[in-house]
Amino acid sequence: MSNRAYFLGCPTPEGFETHFGDEIRSGRYFTYIIKGGPGTGKSTLMKRLAEKLEDIDPAELYFCSSDPDSLDAVLFEKLGVIFVDGTAPHVFEPTYPAARERLLDLGAFWDAEKIRNSADEIIRLSDENQKLHRRAKRYLSAVQSLNSEISSLGEAALNSRKLEAYASRLVQKLVPKTGRPLGKISLKQITSITPKGVMTQASALDGYDKYVISDPFRAMTDALLKSLSVKISAAGYDVIASKNVFDSGCRYEHIAVPELGIAFVSEETAGDGIAKINSLRFYDRDVLRERKRRYVFNTNVRKELIAAAAEALKDAKAVHDSLESHYISAMDFSAIAALTDRLAAELAKRN
Repeated sequence: MSNRAYFLGCPTPEGFETHFGDEIRSGRYFTYIIKGGPGTGKSTLMKRLAEKLEDIDPAELYFCSSDPDSLDAVLFEKLGVIFVDGTAPHVFEPTYPAARERLLDLGAFWDAEKIRNSADEIIRLSDENQKLHRRAKRYLSAVQSLNSEISSLGEAALNSRKLEAYASRLVQKLVPKTGRPLGKISLKQITSITPKGVMTQASALDGYDKYVISDPFRAMTDALLKSLSVKISAAGYDVIASKNVFDSGCRYEHIAVPELGIAFVSEETAGDGIAKINSLRFYDRDVLRERKRRYVFNTNVRKELIAAAAEALKDAKAVHDSLESHYISAMDFSAIAALTDRLAAELAKRN
């Protein structure tokens, strides 16, 4: 089995948002919360653990939306263990220390005096990084406002009764009855804005039969996916839902049903599949035509603002890379490698 990958969360106008705390609080896992500055080896430790334990329990990988090459968490389902970066912006702290969580402080492996010698530059770079993230948040706020307008256009034209009947037929066709209790709907971030632009973690959807929703007006996608999620969960299946990073609140962009191997995804960010669902059949086209000019304007502006947000995140990552260099030069990575080996040995005994 290959590793499935997600984002730990996503940037929003209100700050970083993640639902990964739901996994930590579920009681199904023992959680190692990793602390330490930028460049101290948190991501590398998790990558090496995932590699060392691959044959025992292929991990779910959770990447950083601000640096999509860097890991923020790994989850070992079979072993019942999580490792997560517990530093800002996704701060996690122990609730049941030693009983259900353990802190790993990589600050124990740095030369504090060497870091203090770079204090002025570290502070300058940290402040610059935060300034660029605030810029990205302002662009994302504008995107959310435009998307809200686009969705309201769609909602005004949406035939909800026709859509609900279609959702019921889909479930009847694709979802066998089980007689089992209610399944779980869990939120995992599959698509996010990053310094590389809008990215979808393809491995999160690998192996699924994908039904692709073409919906420029957005309202139908959210309504259909939420209706399907409720119906499929009621049939006894667990559902993974991914929210749209560019919408306020929690509008769904993708859902997947692991046990059935089916997924319903947005064409805008997830590409091709085995079948396409055309949203226009569920809209009143006369109502849409009346609002076409507003839709075109909002869509064009939104595209520019998303690009600007990605550019701000790209600049922030460049500053963050410079910030990391001051910590990297002060770290004893051989000691962290030894810690990684000890942890891998401990976890292998759980098998």
